[in-house]
Amino acid sequence: MSVVELDDIAPAYPVLRELRPDLASPEEFRAQAEQQRAAGYRLIASLDGAGEVAAVAGFRAGRSFAWGHYLYVDDLVTLPAARKRGHAKALLDWIDAEARRLGIREIHLDSGTQRHDAHRRYLGTGFAIPSFHFSKPTPGA
Repeated sequence: MSVVELDDIAPAYPVLRELRPDLASPEEFRAQAEQQRAAGYRLIASLDGAGEVAAVAGFRAGRSFAWGHYLYVDDLVTLPAARKRGHAKALLDWIDAEARRLGIREIHLDSGTQRHDAHRRYLGTGFAIPSFHFSKPTPGA
């Protein structure tokens, strides 16, 4: 298993679609990813023994009054057949190292309330639940 930063994002599409099923096509994925990359989004992958993408994480650095200089994990997902083999931990370890390299003191992510296995992984790797995240649709949009 190895973790690499993806220059070619196409191999990440089938994996990321597990988390984001609304990505209807590889073309839509590429267009969205390129827009996000322009804003600092980066994509890494954990490769299985055959060199295939088994898990991906998308993240970005930012600054805010609430968190200071932070790294935000937008996406973290492993293919169902590759789960419980250390891919998510490898990605999170890589992200930890990258945050240290960049001088970032906090890493943040949101996780759907139904993703209990993911929550156990996050809590087991040092994440805490310091707040609730609220959202609502924009009226009339």
